[in-house]
Amino acid sequence: MALTNAYLVTTKNLDAFLNALRSAKAPERFTSKFLAQLDFSSSNDRLFIGVLKGLGFSDESGTPTPRYYQFLDQTQSGRILADALREAYEDLFAINTKAQEMSVEEIKNKLKTLTLGHKSENVIGLMANTFKALAELADWETR
Repeated sequence: MALTNAYLVTTKNLDAFLNALRSAKAPERFTSKFLAQLDFSSSNDRLFIGVLKGLGFSDESGTPTPRYYQFLDQTQSGRILADALREAYEDLFAINTKAQEMSVEEIKNKLKTLTLGHKSENVIGLMANTFKALAELADWETR
């Protein structure tokens, strides 16, 4: 069973953040200091670190993984993101193999079931919005 608990409070900077990651020098560790160097210094931006862990772009200590380095290749980054989502939200994809095409409402309902009702309505909404925003930036066509 795999379902990341990482989420963002707002996804408005997500595309800019991923673009900044692709063009920045790889850090030794993902830290709030590294985020600030990329001009992502608000408290909400710190949640990007948890999302990177959830996607397998970093390990528990914040050290970048091979998947992160693959993501830096701009010709591959969309596919790598799709693969990371399939893994991070494996349980969601087990319910619907095209989970990326589900509406936010459908995703919320599935997440309520998958989290066994242990998450608040607000957190479920944030998790669904984060998944949907990431899914829209991924390349689902290339395998």
